[in-house]
Amino acid sequence: MRSRLFTGICAILLAVGLLSGTRALAGPPPAEAAYQKARRAYYSFRNDKERRKFRHNWKNVAAKFEQLVDGFPKSSRVPDALFTAGRLYHDLYLISRLPADLDHSIELFGKLVKDFPGDHLADDAQLFVAMAWIELKKNQGKAKEALAYLVEHFPDGDVAPKARRMLEDLGGTAAAVKKPSAAKKPPVNQVQKDNSAKHAVLEKIRHWSNPGYTRIALYTRAKVRYKVGRLAADEKQGTPPRLYIDLAACELGDELTRPEPVQDRVVSRVRFAERDDGSLRVVLDLGGKNSYRVFPLDTPERVVVDITRGQDDEDAVARVIGQKLPKKPTRAEVAKLKKKSKPGVSLSMMAGLKIKCVAIDAGHGGKDPGAIGSSGVFEKKIALKIAKRVAELIKKNLKLDVILTRKGDYFVPLEGRTAIANEHNADLFVSIHLNAHRNRKFRGVETFYLDLTDDRYSIKLAARENATSEKSISDLKYILADLALKSHVDDSIRLSRLVQKNIVRTLRSHYKQVKGLGIKPALFYVLIGARMPSILIETSFITNPLDEKRLKSTAYQKRLAEGIVAGIAEFIKERDKFLDP
Repeated sequence: MRSRLFTGICAILLAVGLLSGTRALAGPPPAEAAYQKARRAYYSFRNDKERRKFRHNWKNVAAKFEQLVDGFPKSSRVPDALFTAGRLYHDLYLISRLPADLDHSIELFGKLVKDFPGDHLADDAQLFVAMAWIELKKNQGKAKEALAYLVEHFPDGDVAPKARRMLEDLGGTAAAVKKPSAAKKPPVNQVQKDNSAKHAVLEKIRHWSNPGYTRIALYTRAKVRYKVGRLAADEKQGTPPRLYIDLAACELGDELTRPEPVQDRVVSRVRFAERDDGSLRVVLDLGGKNSYRVFPLDTPERVVVDITRGQDDEDAVARVIGQKLPKKPTRAEVAKLKKKSKPGVSLSMMAGLKIKCVAIDAGHGGKDPGAIGSSGVFEKKIALKIAKRVAELIKKNLKLDVILTRKGDYFVPLEGRTAIANEHNADLFVSIHLNAHRNRKFRGVETFYLDLTDDRYSIKLAARENATSEKSISDLKYILADLALKSHVDDSIRLSRLVQKNIVRTLRSHYKQVKGLGIKPALFYVLIGARMPSILIETSFITNPLDEKRLKSTAYQKRLAEGIVAGIAEFIKERDKFLDP
């Protein structure tokens, strides 16, 4: 009896084991296997400079994603496959300049928008279509149609604020422009992944660092509540001191499969794990005592962590702001805070710090065109030309080192720009932009520094440059106040004043009707977290006919650069005079 019972149990266990083994050997579903194979081919290709030189290699990789679309049309991976194939053909066109490559890219993006309007990539795909029409095909009419459709059908998408401003620059409105015929409701039997923009997913982690500083950005697709805390080192377990960020109701993205190595003296790596309560814990393994600051940014949604080696100073603000947005500050509270930021002798001057390196930031770039002039000229292109001239003059005339946050037409996230300056230990940060306004009569030059403001104009302009809404600026105002007041505001005000004065003086010596708009405080994302005096210059209005004509000329760009450098030189002279009376 016992023998038969034992034999029966063994048979059952063997059957269960065989079934389990069969499932294990079966591997992922065919659609998922095809997608992962295509992704591996994509990453291998992307990292191979030699293979990227030949057109057939681009097409072969794109074909793997298109095969998935054709072979598994109901797979939840189809939107990702369409977007990646569209990007491949878009980037291939930038090399080949064959119209067929760009047309196929637009076709793939259009299919994503048409068949998967609920996917989180749909609005990004539509923006690529709009950019292709205006920047590459030079067709403003088609561009306005694409932008109007994006604004109407994806009003809450992360690129909607940018699309609204581009449409405004082109003189179009969402209501007045005919909708593209390609935009239809998806088939009722179409299986779609729940990729709503409201669904929080940690999709990507980026970091910038030097031996004493690290900035980490957590891209979460949607706005997410969070809380921050410390974990002490545990010698028995062999674990270092840690900083954790708990992201509420947030999933882990498919691309994050292993810890993110940082390996500097501040942070060794970034780990993550989903928790039973539905939150996602992100853990930063630290290299020792440090201070930290955590703050949210939007469009796209991300949580930014700044860590500085040295003083062990816990950020009390960071521990609470992610959990619930504080009430909007009153005018009295803003005034009280602003009193703390009046110009005076800065700590850096008192410390005797000399200027050795200047970071020059050309606004926008790549997929972000910035403002658009009536002739179709992009802010990103003129800003880069001015920035390069400024860099040349600083090297030649001031004999200082210069860091350019971008040297070509490619995208750098806003939090990455000051991070680059911090990474290279720059002593000054100057961000160069072109202004825009729906009223074409607006014109002139103005310079900004990071600080609190109730001024509606400054808030509106910051919202434009941040590619976000005025409401987001107001919501974040009190959160960012603590950061603004600790961002070398005294030196930044002084630098703003001298640069503004010298730009206007230089331009007026060569041009008539030059309007100086003065210096102003504003909450520009690009200035947040700078560990040096930092300013943002709106060189002129690209939406004003006279300013636009001048901005497009090499001579005007040269004069602007001369004025900027003259202002930097005067700032350094004043500082040196204080240090060596």
